[in-house]
Amino acid sequence: MQIYNLVVEYNGKNFYGSQIQSSLRTVEGVLKNVLSKLLKKKFELYFVSRTDTGVHCLYNIAKLYYEDEIKNLKNFLEKLNFVLPEDLQVKKIFKLKKDFNTRKVKYKIYQYNIYNSINKPTLYKEYLWWIKEKLSLTLLKKAAKIVSSQKNFRFATTSDFIKTKKSTKCKIEIKFSKTQEFIKIIFKGKKFLHRMLRNLVSLLVNVAIGKISIDELKNIISSWGYFKLTPAPAKGLILLKIVFDKIKK
Repeated sequence: MQIYNLVVEYNGKNFYGSQIQSSLRTVEGVLKNVLSKLLKKKFELYFVSRTDTGVHCLYNIAKLYYEDEIKNLKNFLEKLNFVLPEDLQVKKIFKLKKDFNTRKVKYKIYQYNIYNSINKPTLYKEYLWWIKEKLSLTLLKKAAKIVSSQKNFRFATTSDFIKTKKSTKCKIEIKFSKTQEFIKIIFKGKKFLHRMLRNLVSLLVNVAIGKISIDELKNIISSWGYFKLTPAPAKGLILLKIVFDKIKK
């Protein structure tokens, strides 16, 4: 069995997430369908990281297990991308000398985009959350400092995830950058819970526009059993990168 790494990029607008679901258009489903037309023998495909409905991605990794060898990877990549739809492309493909444990992620980086203006955005509308109310960058950073100091993010995930009884412990970093009306929130961490990042963005924004005070934020963190606000729109979230300690090519 030969093992290949596929670096995948996609616009999440018309996908019901990355993980395959019967009768729904997913990243994994579309990619498997195209690979089945190009590969003559049996194969298996697994994504390293899952993304929710509507979430975009510049760098996800899919592991391809194939019974035969793909002899010309450059030509294969060209054929693959020619058949794939415009909203899904494979940026790289390379053969692995040895399989690696997908759970041993060093860290992942996500970016959330906000357009903060009373006027509608004319650019990048598919990739950001337009917020009319004035955001306080000072409050945004203060709230982020409190949030990123937490070790348990039970308050930031869904009730369905809580029911699975999986661990809700995480360690994350949050950074910001602002260019004119555009605000980028960068999340870095090894593990993220279901809908956690969109929920955290929603929480941070509510603090930054004055709907939730810092004291109320602290109470939410200590008392909520799961997230109770409306999550931030999926279209503003992008998976930027997944980093492993070392992958043997």
